[in-house]
Amino acid sequence: MRRAVLQVHLVVGLLTGLYIVVISLTGALLVWRIDLQRFAYPALFTSSRPGAIVDAETVLASVRAAYPRHHVSGVDAPTTSRPTHLAYATQGAAFVTILADPATGHALGELPDRGPVRLLQELHFNLLGGRRGRTINGIGAIALLMMCLTGVVIWWPRRRHWRLVIRDLHGAIGIWTVIFLAMWAVTGAAFVFPSAFRSLVGSFSHLTVAGAPSSTSPEGRAAMAWNDLLARARRMVPDQHVARVVIPFSERDPFLVMFSPSAIRPAGASLTSIYLDQYSGDVLPQSTNAQPTTGDMVLAWTAPLHVGNFADMGVKIVWTLAALAPTALFVTGGLLWLRRS
Repeated sequence: MRRAVLQVHLVVGLLTGLYIVVISLTGALLVWRIDLQRFAYPALFTSSRPGAIVDAETVLASVRAAYPRHHVSGVDAPTTSRPTHLAYATQGAAFVTILADPATGHALGELPDRGPVRLLQELHFNLLGGRRGRTINGIGAIALLMMCLTGVVIWWPRRRHWRLVIRDLHGAIGIWTVIFLAMWAVTGAAFVFPSAFRSLVGSFSHLTVAGAPSSTSPEGRAAMAWNDLLARARRMVPDQHVARVVIPFSERDPFLVMFSPSAIRPAGASLTSIYLDQYSGDVLPQSTNAQPTTGDMVLAWTAPLHVGNFADMGVKIVWTLAALAPTALFVTGGLLWLRRS
């Protein structure tokens, strides 16, 4: 059995080694995505002056004035890693990401659709191949999980009998990073096959069905002004700061305001959501206030665990170093294979 597992590990490693190296190296770089964007486009991430941060109403008004033919979708307040406001706007199928000055609210410009960071994202997410590339990524994630499982089986029984430096190094790197690699494999597959992953999680733990509430039928009424809706939301959470505003896209969508305890939101901070009827301004009850189940928490943590954005510098460094492990495993595994050959 051990020899069969070793052959599976060897064949899968040889077939997917270079692919896993590319995905792991691009992933290690994308842990620092915002830092790379700040380096590539410093004008979009620099405030015109230090001091107080303008409110969401000012930013929304400035973005709407700068993009009168677009539908402004929302705005995010500055965070500890992104010092400027982030706004979104759409025009048909076109989607625009806009950075705004935190001191004045004026639009600083758009994140380019093309560029080194965007190319890095497309390579990591879709292998530059659209939906087909993303599907290949899902299969690759399953292959990586198979490498983790077979690697543990190979390492465990005979670790004390190994003497070669390369073999020891390969085993040590693999066993110390196997939790990270398995986590990235599972969460990566979850992004590509979300329905299957949700069904799998649901088979072990009940999932709470929670959907956003709906605004009432417009019946000829116009939507309330953003300023009025934001003022009503603030009265519900007077001791917190507006972290995100989501503008209704359709007639039945709610107006969503999310609050943070601090003016500049740290990475991973939880947000308080207030849904408002876009016509009456009434606070809409959320579909459930039940305690989240284990399955709910698994789904909620899938993305943060994959990208390592739930804390600040320490987690980013750990995630980066762990993401370099597959390259070391590919090199040491290749040397072992050449020696066996």
